[in-house]
Amino acid sequence: MRPIVPAVAVLVLLLAVPAAPRADEITDQLEAAKKLYEEGDLAGAVGELEFVLQALRGRVAEAFRATFPAPAEGWTVEEGEKSGAIPFLGGSTVSRTYRQVNGPGKIEAQLSTGGGMLQGLAQMFANPQMLAMQPNAKRVRIQRETATTTFDPKTKEAQLVLDLGGKATIMLQGSGLSGPEALVELANRWDFKQARALAGL
Repeated sequence: MRPIVPAVAVLVLLLAVPAAPRADEITDQLEAAKKLYEEGDLAGAVGELEFVLQALRGRVAEAFRATFPAPAEGWTVEEGEKSGAIPFLGGSTVSRTYRQVNGPGKIEAQLSTGGGMLQGLAQMFANPQMLAMQPNAKRVRIQRETATTTFDPKTKEAQLVLDLGGKATIMLQGSGLSGPEALVELANRWDFKQARALAGL
C-alpha cells in the first residue's frame, strides 16, 4: 500500500501556491491532483503526484546533463545517455559515454546526487591514508575542487573521483588510456558552478 499521508501533505502545500501563468505537463497534473484531492480521492491524488515527481526528476536530470563537458577534439559522445535512481542509496545519477574516434579510449562519466554513501566514498578515496594504499593514486586539482585519480598501466584503466560539497559526486572511469590525463582534461571543462547550484550548494 502506498503511503498516502506524506503525498497529501505535499499536495496541501501546493494548494497554497498560485498557478503558473502557462500550463504544461507538470502544472496540468498538479491541477488534476488538486481536483482529485478536493473530491476525496486521496489515492488518485497520490498517483498524479507520483507522475509529477517523475517529470520533475526528468527535468533535473536534463539540467545536470547540460553541465557535462563537450567531447575533446578526437573524441565523440555515444548516443543513449542514461539517468535514473541509484538502488539502495536513495540518490540519482546521470551518465554519458565518451569514445575516442581513432583509438580504443572510452570514458564513462557519471554525476550522482542525493546518495550520502557515494559522497562518503568520494571523501574516503581522497583520504591520504587511503591514497597510500592505492597504487598510482594521486590527488589533483580540478578547477577549484580536489579530485583523486588512479591508473593501472597493465589494464590501461583510469578513474577520477570528485566530491562536490558533499551533495554530488563526479566519477570518470576510463579504459584504453595511456594515463589519467584524459579524465583530468575532461573534468576541467565540466560546469561545476552550475552543477553546484543544481545540487543546492
